[in-house]
Amino acid sequence: MSGSTTDPQPRCEAAHLDDESPCEGPRDAVTVLDRHGNTAKACVHHGTRLYASLINPRVHPGSVPGAALQIYYHAQTTSPFAWLDHHQLPAEDES
Repeated sequence: MSGSTTDPQPRCEAAHLDDESPCEGPRDAVTVLDRHGNTAKACVHHGTRLYASLINPRVHPGSVPGAALQIYYHAQTTSPFAWLDHHQLPAEDES
């Protein structure tokens, strides 16, 4: 919910609701696109996690020079759905 008093600093659009980790850097460092063309502005941390979790994603530059390349390279070594307990598999509709 936007403007919540319990969370005065909203997280980036790429932060999954179940991912409790904080944003790192500007929340518009990059834009991550899924295979259907849906977009999310992202900090570097959540952009990396989202990119690693999507099928055929793309990343476009945002407010931080070089962040798109950083996300691309870090996502290669990041587990999909990194915020989950890896003993449970994500539902089909989450991929």
